[in-house]
Amino acid sequence: MRYWSFRDGFGLENLVVCEGETPQPGPDEVLLELSMASLNYRDLVVMRGQHGKAVTTPLIPLSDGVGKVIETGSAVEDFSVGDRVSPAFFQHWDGGAPPSNLERGRLGGPLDGVLTSHAVFPARTLVRVPEYLSDAEAATLPCAGVTAWSALSEPAPLRPGETVLVLGTGGVALLAISLAKASGARVIVTTSSAERAAQVQKLGADLVINRNAVPNWSKTVREFTGGAGCDRVVELGGAATLMESVKASKIGGTIILVGNVTGNNAELFLPLVLTRRLTLQSVSVGSRQALVALNRAMDHHQIRPVVDTVFPFDKAPDAFRALESGGGFGNVCISCVQETDH
Repeated sequence: MRYWSFRDGFGLENLVVCEGETPQPGPDEVLLELSMASLNYRDLVVMRGQHGKAVTTPLIPLSDGVGKVIETGSAVEDFSVGDRVSPAFFQHWDGGAPPSNLERGRLGGPLDGVLTSHAVFPARTLVRVPEYLSDAEAATLPCAGVTAWSALSEPAPLRPGETVLVLGTGGVALLAISLAKASGARVIVTTSSAERAAQVQKLGADLVINRNAVPNWSKTVREFTGGAGCDRVVELGGAATLMESVKASKIGGTIILVGNVTGNNAELFLPLVLTRRLTLQSVSVGSRQALVALNRAMDHHQIRPVVDTVFPFDKAPDAFRALESGGGFGNVCISCVQETDH
C-alpha cells in the first residue's frame, strides 16, 4: 500500500508519501481499496498543527473518502467484495447522543485517515454509497455532507416554507443549499464575489448577497423576509460574522454554529440574543446513522455535490494548497488510485 503521512511533524513540508504492507482485516473488519478522498477546512487546521494535543504525528490525513471492499473478515455479514462504501467520520458514534470521548474517534486526526490506497475499518462503521454518485461526489459526504445534514436537522429539521441563511460557498455550504432547497425551504446565501453569486444561483438560491459589496447584509436579509428575519442560519463564518447572523435571525430563530474561519473569539450584543429567544446550537459532523440518512435523502432527490478539482495521488500537497488558496468553487478531491494500477 501507498499512503501520505505527516511523518515528522505537521505542515506540508512534513507530508510525505510512504509505502507499507497492506493491512489484513480482523474477523469484524473490512479491507478497502480507496478510490477517492476529499478535503475539508478541518484538514487545513490539522495540517497547520492547530487541532489540539490529541492530534499527533505520524498521521495519515483526511476523513472523507470512498472505496471498494476487497476483503472481509470471517464474521462480516453486511458487506461483500465489490461493495462501494464510505467510512463514517466518527468511528465510534453509531447514533443517538454523542459519546463522552467524541474527539477520540475522528478519522484524519487523531485516527489515521483515508489518504491511502488501502485501509482496514470495522464493518460497523461503513455505509454504502448511492450508486448514481461518482467517486469524487461520494467522497465529500462523510464529514462535509453530514455536517450540512446536521445543520439542517438539529435541533429540529428545517421545514418547507422556512427561510435558511447559508454563509459562504465551501463544501458544507454548497450541499446545505441543495439539501435546503430539496426540503422546500427558501435559501439566502452570502458569498464574496459576483462570479460566485452567479454560480450559487444556479444551485437554486433564492437570494445571493455579495458580502463584500453589502457588509451589513443582515439588513438585506430582513428586507427580503419582510422584516421578520430568517428561521435558521448555517453559521460557517465565526467571529467576524456571528453578530450579523444574530441580526439576520427572526424571533425564536436558530443559529447553527459550524465554522470559525474568520476567528475564534466573537463578541455578542447579548440583549439581541436574550430578548429574541434565539437558539445557538453547534454541530460537529454527526453519527454513522446521520450518514445513512443523508445518503438516503441524496438518493431520493438525486442531489450531486459540487466538485471543483480532482488531484492525482502523487500531487496531494497541491490539493492542500488549492483548498488553502480559496480560489475554487466546490470540493477539492484527491484520487487514491495509483498510477501503477492503470
